[in-house]
Amino acid sequence: MRQEEFLQSFQEALAGKVSDTIIQENVKYYRDYISNEIRSGKTEDTVLQSLGDPRLLAKTIEESHKFANGDDSYTSDNGGWSFQGNRAGQKTQTQNTDVKKTFKIQGWLALVSVVVVLIAVVSLVFSVLSFFAPVILVAVVGLLVYRVITGDSGRN
Repeated sequence: MRQEEFLQSFQEALAGKVSDTIIQENVKYYRDYISNEIRSGKTEDTVLQSLGDPRLLAKTIEESHKFANGDDSYTSDNGGWSFQGNRAGQKTQTQNTDVKKTFKIQGWLALVSVVVVLIAVVSLVFSVLSFFAPVILVAVVGLLVYRVITGDSGRN
């Protein structure tokens, strides 16, 4: 595998999984890394073998990006500075300009929340009915007694 094939496979593996900016930064980094290693006397094949499978490398970057951005939980980027480490352990500083807030609720938590709300509503309805039940019962019995006494069957 040649350098350009490696980088193309790496780029394709990242496409749609991280932002284009992240892809371009990482492609540039690995292009520079490979070139520097070749200039230092290593062969292209040796350098590419030391990097391993470009798809596995892309998966590692994708997972690291998810973890760094907290994609599985609450995240907040309020235009602050973030630091992204690359494979050599170097840090690059980038300005976050967009505001992103996400909150994902797991399915079981949403289901439990809905059940709790339904139980609360049913409890409230039954509490109100049980409070007014004696009044309603007396009113219904009184109406029946009145109709029996007056002979009013409710028909015209």
